Amino acid sequence: MDEARHDPSRGFVGGYEMETLSLGLPFMAAFLRPGAWGQDFAKDMEGYERMAGMWIVGEDMPRATNRITLNSDVKDKFGLPVPNVHYDDHPNDVAMRNHAYQQGSAVYDAVGATKIHTVVPYPSTHNLGTNRMSAKAGDGVVNQWGQSHDIDNLFVSDGSVFTTGAAENPTLTIVALAIRQADYIADALSKQAI
Repeated sequence: MDEARHDPSRGFVGGYEMETLSLGLPFMAAFLRPGAWGQDFAKDMEGYERMAGMWIVGEDMPRATNRITLNSDVKDKFGLPVPNVHYDDHPNDVAMRNHAYQQGSAVYDAVGATKIHTVVPYPSTHNLGTNRMSAKAGDGVVNQWGQSHDIDNLFVSDGSVFTTGAAENPTLTIVALAIRQADYIADALSKQAI
């Protein structure tokens, strides 16, 4: 958590955390060097039992250009348009990531690592931001209660209402927002406002 502090003098805003973890062999093979093959890669895999992993988890800054759209040319097996995911790094994300790589490498250097792999960013498993919360409909999909700006009495109760993904697991924030939303809905129903 040393790097979780907000210290713009490092060249970026926000912070990140470093988490050491034991990686399973299939995960290591898939993410150590995606698409790699050959003797060097095989040698890395043979040394698996002597490897340590580290997640570097930081916040992505929101960008209006990041979005999910529907592909009008490609359809799924049900004839529905498939999603296109478009993501651009924010310059702050790149600066934070580079700092995190440097600090993570320093940790492993300090304990005598003989080889350090800096891997490409892992695609997040916390899908957030596709129904962004906003005060105005032009800036997002739902209001502060998770209620759709465009469809009466449609409420969204998940991480898609986040404007950005923080460096922490989103579950407790999702739960807190859902409880807050439920209280709002119950009160509005009792007043026959919805």
